[in-house]
Order: sequence, then structure tokens, then C-alpha cells
Amino acid sequence: MLVDVSLATVPGWAPVGQDVSWYRAHIDGRVADANLHPTSLVEALHYHRERWGHVDDYDDFFPFLHFDDFDPDAWAGLARDAGMGYAVMTAKHHDGLCWWDAPGTDRTVMHDGPARNVLGQFSAACERAEVVFGVSYSLLDWSDGRYPGTDYVDDVVHPQVIDLVERMGAQLVWADGHWGAGGDRWRSDELHEALRRIRPEVLVDDHWWASRADVRVVEHRLPGGIETDPWEYRRALGASGAFNRAEPDDALASPTALVSELTEVVAKGGHMLLRVGPDAGGAFADAVVERLRAVGGWVRRHQRLIDEGRPWAHWGDADARYLTVDDELYAIDVSGQGRFAHLGNENGRVVSISTADGNPVEFDQTDGGVRLTRPPRRSQRMPAVYLVEHDAPPPPPIELFPAGAEQHTELAELLTDAKPGDIVQLGEGIYVGPARIPDGVTVRGLGPDRTTVDGAESVAVTLGTGSRFEHCRTRGGGRRVGHLPRFSVRVAGDGATIIGCDVVGHVALDGGSPRIISSTASGVVAAGPNRIEIVRSTFGGIGTDVGIAITGGAGHLIDSCEFEGHRAAIVLTGTIGSTIRANRIRARWWGISAVDCEATDIIGNAIESTMRAVDIDGGTEARVTSNAVSDGDSGCVLQDGASNAEIGGNHWARCRVGLLAWGAGEFRQRDNMCADLTSEGHDVVVGP
Repeated sequence: MLVDVSLATVPGWAPVGQDVSWYRAHIDGRVADANLHPTSLVEALHYHRERWGHVDDYDDFFPFLHFDDFDPDAWAGLARDAGMGYAVMTAKHHDGLCWWDAPGTDRTVMHDGPARNVLGQFSAACERAEVVFGVSYSLLDWSDGRYPGTDYVDDVVHPQVIDLVERMGAQLVWADGHWGAGGDRWRSDELHEALRRIRPEVLVDDHWWASRADVRVVEHRLPGGIETDPWEYRRALGASGAFNRAEPDDALASPTALVSELTEVVAKGGHMLLRVGPDAGGAFADAVVERLRAVGGWVRRHQRLIDEGRPWAHWGDADARYLTVDDELYAIDVSGQGRFAHLGNENGRVVSISTADGNPVEFDQTDGGVRLTRPPRRSQRMPAVYLVEHDAPPPPPIELFPAGAEQHTELAELLTDAKPGDIVQLGEGIYVGPARIPDGVTVRGLGPDRTTVDGAESVAVTLGTGSRFEHCRTRGGGRRVGHLPRFSVRVAGDGATIIGCDVVGHVALDGGSPRIISSTASGVVAAGPNRIEIVRSTFGGIGTDVGIAITGGAGHLIDSCEFEGHRAAIVLTGTIGSTIRANRIRARWWGISAVDCEATDIIGNAIESTMRAVDIDGGTEARVTSNAVSDGDSGCVLQDGASNAEIGGNHWARCRVGLLAWGAGEFRQRDNMCADLTSEGHDVVVGP
């Protein structure tokens, strides 16, 4: 459990999907190292004016941070009841407020607000509850003018972090706000050596940018398979990180979803840290307590499996997870369908399957896996656990003619003599890039599952004018760094086409009139080309990146695509006459964002669980029509002088606000329908 606290706990508000602890940045904007986080959000400005108009300065929230309901033993007991082996608390967030009697500063909860050592009391309570205690410490500090200089590191960071281990008893020291500088700036190696001299068993994460990290942090998206090095998946119970009064209870993850994700994490070799936050009184909401205790009930019934379980040969799939404990195989039925695809005959004959209570279960085994004949009925939709007794897999057949080492062909060599109109047919296997497809030439594979072009550290394939790249998988561009795109394919010439390809990474579009059809990729980046056409394609993000980012140009079309997991799905900047139509989008903060664009048509898109479904930021003559939006914060935002916009025929369901126009010019809105908005009377909000 990660207990997220800051002075922003007092307003406890953010647009649904945005981080509550960034409230100061949302209403002020004049903060250091905001990185990818949006600042001066119009939603927050509207809320602050309505609720906290009498509060002029962020620090004026201190009198309201009373923590009268804080019970450290209740916090520690909740972590224990939830089946958690360790609890981490924010020692200092970006606002610089220290939650213990920290050395070298008066900006602590001992001097303002609760007037008690909240962190120290929670640490002692964790020790009583036999829960390992850790801290999260922000290197970023908006309140200290010395940040990020040498004096700040010498007089603030090192003494305070050492104090957290030496006097507060922290065994885990996680870093936050780490993106403003590297490990050399923080002298992380030196600091960690000092910590280990005090407490040899202390663990640090990789956010310190040190030469050695005990734990790798994973956020937003789980690894695709089993990871052997220690890692921790961090997620929030809701979409806003901590206590958010704007977030309805049903937006919090259900116990079933949490157990499903927890078992996936453990089956892949990791740990899960669940982020929650109290209110300004220091108590957790009932909905939070209920969910954690429901998860804890399942975990305690299967404590040995979670604590001692190790990955099997396969982690699982959408239906099941697999773990081993002392050479015993357990299958966890997360879908409730009784399907175990990885227990096919090739993995050994299944002798018996029994429930956690020891009751035998009937099943059928085929090459396609195991299917329970009659899955037990469950009173609650919590995953069932089965003990699987199976024989060892059969030995592989004897190879009379063993295959030699796989031969990789240089793709560039195959294209040396290719002329316009030629079709170069690739076979099954891996082709080595980088390679440039000559003008007018088609390179065609047998399908992404059979033909791969690997560019290693380079762009794998570059397309010339009028060339085509079809039915291949590509990878290249080297190791991805943070949210920055990694380019695997580049379109250099005009009129090139990519069709039926699986691009591991991003596509760069430099030439005009490019087409991407029925392909998959992390994203697309373009600056300048006209008439970009992207249709029937699928894009998957890592939570901090952008799906399609187009700057400039005219006549673009993005049609019938799917987006999942990006910070922003589609961002157009300074474009003219573009159409975004019939896409399915699920993103963190922005679905479709048009910045200083002219005549953008946003028509018939389905956008769910996204903070801002449509954001028209400046520009003129946008048409936002017939879009279906659900479970986000807003259906449409008009801001920064956006003028002559037409907003019509949209359906906004289970959002906080339908249409928010803030500092916008004239607009027309008609025939929009709002259903089950979480804030009454917020169908249309106009300000300031």
C-alpha cells in the first residue's frame, strides 16, 4: 500500500483521471519540472473558483489539514487486513511538505496543519502490525528555491533521506519527482551507500537513477511476460492517484479486478503497490476500506500462493494465471470460465485438478488445454484457485535432421536492383535492416507472424516515394527511453503506403500523402506533410506517450482506428481541414486534442475512461458531432479562444461535465445528450 498525502489532500480534487496531488500545478501552473503533467487546467480553475475562491495561495490550505481522524494503527491494520506485506507513505511530495519532523526545514506537519508526526506514528504502527515500512520521497520540490542545486542536495535531500532510514525506520526508500535531473545531480550512489551503512537491508528503486537499483518500477502497463529481475507494479485504486472527491465510488477498481491484476503481477514475477489516499481528516473513504478488505479476504485465503508463489513456464492469459509453490502447480481462474489454455497435452498429462479446499474437479484435456466440465458456482466473482497434478511434459521428438542456425538475410541486398513496379516477396523468417525501399517498389511479407524486419538500433525500414510495405513485422530504433518515441519505420517519400504491418515502435511520416492501413504500432509522429491517411489501424501506448501526433499540414484523415493506453490518443497542432472519424479511444488524459487548428471535424468517435474526451484548444471552426463519450471527466472542452465551434449530437454518459467552455469564443451547441453525469447541473459550463 502506498499512502499518498500532500497539502493537496485538503481540496482533494482533480478532473477524473488526473493526479490529485498536482492541484497546485493545476491552479497555478508556475511550477518547476511539470514534465508531462498538464498545468493550469481549466477544470481545476473552475472548481477552485466555486469551492475555494477565498483561498488565494496554496499554503492557505494548511489550517484545513487537521488530521483529527488519523489513526496510525487503523492505517497499518488496513494494510495488514488487505494482505499487504509492506506499506509505503509519502514522506515529501512535490509541494515540499514533510510529513515528519524533518531536519533542516520548518515546512513540516509538526509546524503547520496536523501538528503531529504523522509519518513517525505510522512507522511505529506498521512495526506493531508486522508490516514492513517504507517511504516515497520527492526529489522535486516546488517550495524550495534551491532546487535542484548543490545546496538543495547537500542540505535537504541527503540529510532528510538519511533521517528517514536512521530515525524513522524506513526499510524501503522509493524516489519520486525524479525526472528533473539524473543520479549524478542527486549523488544517488553516495546517498545509497550511506543508507546501507545504517541499514544494510534497505531497498531502493530505480527512480534514483543510481548505478544499482534493487527494484525496477513499472507503471501504467504491465510487462508482456515473465520478468526475472525484481520489479514492482504501481497503480492507483482509482484514476486520480489519491482521495478525489470528484471521482465516484464506482470508478474505483473492483476487488475482482484488483485480484485479477495482482495475480498477473505475481505470475510474471513482480509485486504490486496500490496507491490510496486519505481525506484532510486523515481517514480513508468507506469505499476504499471495503475494497481493500475484500481483496485481503481473498489474499489471506491464498496467502502462501501470493507470498511464496513463483512463475511457472507460462504466466497465463486473459482466462488464467499459473504459479508454483514447492513444485506444486496452481491455476487461478480469473475469467470464471474454467479454461486453462496452457495445460495442453504438450505440457504433460493432467492427472487431477482440485479446489483450494481439496475437492476434486472434473475436466477434459486436449491439445488446446484444459476445460473444467462443470466450473463450481461462486457466490462472489473472485478468482478460484485450483491445484493441478500433472506429469512431466513428454520428451521432444528426436530430430533426425537438426536444423542449423537460423539464417538472417540482409534486406538491403534484396532491394539493390529493384525498380519501380517491382514486388519483392519476402519469405518466412527474419530479415536484417536497415533498408530503404526504392521509389515505386513494393516489399511484401507473409504476415507479421511469419516475416520480420529487424533494424536493431536503427530504423528498420525507410519508404521512398510511391513505395509500399506490406504484411511484415518490424522492430528497431534501439531501446525506448521513457515516453519518447522509438522509430521503427520512416516514410521519407511522398505517396508511400504501409499496409497490414505490425510496427514494434513508432512510424515517422516525413513524406506527403502517406497511408497507413490495417496496421498496428505504438504511434505515429508527423510534422509538415499534407494529406496523411491512417485507417483501420490499432495503436497501443505505455501511459505516458502519444498515439498519433501531427503538426501542420492539411487534409488529414484518421478513420476507424483503435487506441489504448496512451497519455493522449490523437494530438493535432496547427493543422487545417482534418477529419477524425469513427475511432475507438481509451486514453489517460486526452482522447482527441486539436491545438490551434482550423476546420477540424471530429465525428462519430467512441471515447471511454479518458479525462478529456475532446479538447479544442484555440483555433477555429471545429465540428464535434455524434461522438459517444463515457466514464471520463468531460465530453468536450473549448478553451484558449477556440472560436466558431459547432458541438452537436454528442452523447456524454457518466462524466462529470458535458461541455466546458473556458475562455472560448463564440460556439454553437445543440442536440447534445447527457446521461448520469456525476456533477448535477454540469451539462454545459461556461467561464470564467
